[in-house]
Amino acid sequence: MALAALIAGLFAFVAVLRGLKVQRHALDAIGVAQEAVGVIADPDLTDEVKERHVQRAALSLLRSFVILLGIGAAACVSAAAFVIGGDLFGLFSIERAMGIATSWPFILWSSVGAVGLWLVLARVGGRGQSAEAASAADEVPYSALDKALHNFAFASPERQLALSSIEDKVWRRTIDAVQAERPVFVTSLPRAGTTILLELLAGQGEFASATYRNMPFTMAPLLWGQFSRVFRKSGAKAERAHGDGIAVDFDSPEAFEEMIWMAFWPGHYGKARIGLWTAADRKPDFETFLARHMRKIVAGKSGAFRYVSKDNANIARLPLLAAAFPDAQVVIPIRNPAAQVASLMRQHRRFCELHARDRFARQYMEGIGHFEFGTALRPIAFPGAPEDAGGAEHADYWLRYWIAAYDHVLRTAPRGAVFVDHDALSARPTDHLPLFAEVLGVGDRTAFLAASEIFRVPKPAPEVPGASPLLLRRATALHRALLARALRATAREKKVV
Repeated sequence: MALAALIAGLFAFVAVLRGLKVQRHALDAIGVAQEAVGVIADPDLTDEVKERHVQRAALSLLRSFVILLGIGAAACVSAAAFVIGGDLFGLFSIERAMGIATSWPFILWSSVGAVGLWLVLARVGGRGQSAEAASAADEVPYSALDKALHNFAFASPERQLALSSIEDKVWRRTIDAVQAERPVFVTSLPRAGTTILLELLAGQGEFASATYRNMPFTMAPLLWGQFSRVFRKSGAKAERAHGDGIAVDFDSPEAFEEMIWMAFWPGHYGKARIGLWTAADRKPDFETFLARHMRKIVAGKSGAFRYVSKDNANIARLPLLAAAFPDAQVVIPIRNPAAQVASLMRQHRRFCELHARDRFARQYMEGIGHFEFGTALRPIAFPGAPEDAGGAEHADYWLRYWIAAYDHVLRTAPRGAVFVDHDALSARPTDHLPLFAEVLGVGDRTAFLAASEIFRVPKPAPEVPGASPLLLRRATALHRALLARALRATAREKKVV
């Protein structure tokens, strides 16, 4: 009877915890703490606003502590009631029950049973989850604990650099034994086809790229990769937040290199826009760090010996990249300006709405250095580009930005830069991929050409409502000049023009 009472008490303990929603209250507390960390780290907020928010957060956390303490007490009382009741009715003694409860077989099996019971009740309860809640979870697929960890990592570049320094010592032999030959930097304004090129190259055995598994401690990929194995997640691919049909999972390549640039050049990232780099801005410590970081990424993929990254902001620093890494290849996809501007506007609206709904979505983008869309938008200070995010809801804003950006690219791109006609490559990949493979010196041409199925035939360039005809003509002329430097897929033009 004592054993039966203990088992009943265990069921009561778990049932009370779930019935009083202990998990929700605990996650609410973590969410409050996570948001407070995000507010403290937000450079756009004044100290007065931060202080008010932290005070409110402290009161909320105190309330959550009292609630959790009460729930824990109620669960313990409900479990104890079965044991005390059995003793009062003379069914068994408390001493007998405590002897069983403190034995290692009961401790082991009761722990396993409690976890199993919790999971069963969670699954049953999860069936009633609302469609709205499920949709919200899919949109920003991070738990409150995940968000807190990301904000902790984003809050201090110095912390990331310190972890990288520890990693250098622990994995010194591994890092020193790796060579990252002929790295490839894929860059252009967003929505030009940079992601598809990153996936194409990262899918080849010789190339290694950062992946979502490197988050949030992206500057210590080996150290964090080893530590995170304990709770590593897996899952099917799902469409990314852009809503553009590109599916990703934890092993998908992604653009995290900008976090390194932010750590070494914080002064370039103003509140309204991002400054330009020149060849004179070289920093030996940065170049050493990035070169070592490339080797770390390569070391994390068996068989790889080349590094590839996608960083849209690299078009602001093309002369510096050429000077710092002369053996690197810069790949610049070019897209029809009307199609690209229309896509930029859609993404900006989409992320403005997302950021309004979820503060963490903006914090995440800013934390990894993605300032291209939404309320996180900070344009790069190309000559003639907009001064800030004002007016970004209008087509002419993006047309001016497109013209300023690619005029700068045309004037500053190194002679060996590889310009790629995104529209032609997408329409006829089997014609263009052989030349692309030749220029990049890809080893396994068969596997490279087999990847042609990831490309989709582009839709006709759309009309851009409200766009200035003059700006459209200027963008069209600039587009022709850019394509004059692009790879050609004809028998006569097998070189970069």
